[in-house]
Amino acid sequence: MRQAKTQARVLRAPEVVLNLWAYADEEGYIIRIAGKAYVMDGDDAEKLTLLRHLSATDFLSAPWQKVPQNFTVDNADGQTMLGVAHASLVGDPNAQEPLFGPLMDSLAKSLPDQLRNLHGDYSRFRLELSNSPLCVTTVVMEYPSSTVNPVSH
Repeated sequence: MRQAKTQARVLRAPEVVLNLWAYADEEGYIIRIAGKAYVMDGDDAEKLTLLRHLSATDFLSAPWQKVPQNFTVDNADGQTMLGVAHASLVGDPNAQEPLFGPLMDSLAKSLPDQLRNLHGDYSRFRLELSNSPLCVTTVVMEYPSSTVNPVSH
């Protein structure tokens, strides 16, 4: 195992940020989504750079869930598919909350309790996900050849 030397770093304003993924097939149908919460410090540009970098591979270790059942798409045969969204929604700011809202709530609830020492007394605290967190949304294109290509927005 390779290990680098560590250095102390003062956290100034740690913030919970997100990577969100929507898995789309060649027709642009999304039936599953995923997300990961991170805690980052620094300015927004630094955080976005790191989130974009991580979005290219972290979807491979993120648990996924189904698209909410209130989403429907009519396919080329005219059939209505429940629990399916279209990839064109991913770039729509008005669709972000309905599509990813339940997933974001789940990620917020999964943030662990932490302890901090104040003059020898430990107290619990938990970082909170803001109402409009900084996030990068990525469409993961899935092809029948088993190829997956992440495309960040």
